[in-house]
Amino acid sequence: MPIYNLYDIQSGVKNNLEALTKDAFDYILEKIESNIEPLRGKFPHVSKNGFWETKENTSDDFWTLGFWPGMLWLAYMETKNKKYEKLAYAWMHLLEHRKNDSDHDLGFVFYPSFVKGYELTGDIHLRNVALIAADSLLSLFNPKSNFIQTRPKERGIAAIDTMMNLFLLWWAYEETKDKRYYDAAFKHSVATMKNLVRDDGSTVHAVKFDPMTGEIIRKFTLQGYSDTSCWSRGQSWAIYGFIVAYEKTKYDDFLITAKRVADYLISHLPDDYIPYWDFNDPEIPNAVKDSSAASIAASALLDLVRFVKEKAVAIRYRKTASKILQSLTKNYLAKDKNKPGILIHGCLDKPMGLGIDGCTIFGDYYYMEALTKVIRG
Repeated sequence: MPIYNLYDIQSGVKNNLEALTKDAFDYILEKIESNIEPLRGKFPHVSKNGFWETKENTSDDFWTLGFWPGMLWLAYMETKNKKYEKLAYAWMHLLEHRKNDSDHDLGFVFYPSFVKGYELTGDIHLRNVALIAADSLLSLFNPKSNFIQTRPKERGIAAIDTMMNLFLLWWAYEETKDKRYYDAAFKHSVATMKNLVRDDGSTVHAVKFDPMTGEIIRKFTLQGYSDTSCWSRGQSWAIYGFIVAYEKTKYDDFLITAKRVADYLISHLPDDYIPYWDFNDPEIPNAVKDSSAASIAASALLDLVRFVKEKAVAIRYRKTASKILQSLTKNYLAKDKNKPGILIHGCLDKPMGLGIDGCTIFGDYYYMEALTKVIRG
């Protein structure tokens, strides 16, 4: 299967995108520097009234805490500046106790932080903590439904977001060769593919099942417009999750699904390539945008390019990723130094009225991650 060079498949974009990428990455480093002191001992979440709304890690209910140390690791990866390594360790120390949580979001917490840190440093302690977190995530697997449920207190609920948390299990299998991790991640991916991906390539946010029988009770949304709509960030999670599932298993149906989900997202992007928070919000074109859904999709599409056999399809995915990154860089950067984050017009949870039209730490992380992929070619 061919792996296309990210630039070779799209002539005329390389120089423009490279220039934007370099400037944007330098800007991100400036933003990181400006946030270090204000964030000491706290984790950025979403912006509110021009400041980060932070979490002090006193609760297991927050899924976003791994992204700030993840950004510090990305900064270290690209600059080799030991300062970022030291800072990443400082924030990760505050996260370590989360390793025993029963929460499907442990992948979001420990993959960008402890796994990435281990890959960059070889620190066995980071590896061991991440493996404990992987065991905690594995404990949520329900063999009747083949889903990893979200939390014990939400027994019998599975969500599209978990496709991203599987990264922790795929990594744990590669590290240990313990098939429990692989089998749970594979079975959850198949169950998600069959139950949360619609015939048209759109995604359902969540499913309720009987934990004793595995029977599907209902399909619904947690953060989308309606039970039958398509929440854009969930769509981006699905693209990324199924690409990685294919990469780790070479199971063709996962690649086919990743392409179907990507095609739906691409066909529903507005002129500026930044999706609305939900593709079916009747307020479109006056609906809220979600720059985080865009940054996740861009990073995912850059990976999808590497596995697509058809060159014309690869060109389409690469072009879309490039257009998204160019639009984010030109029109969605928080150029006002009083803004705490990097990307404006993000959306955490529209139905709950949380984090609407502001900066989001997860949007910033995946934007930075996508830029590193462009930098590395």
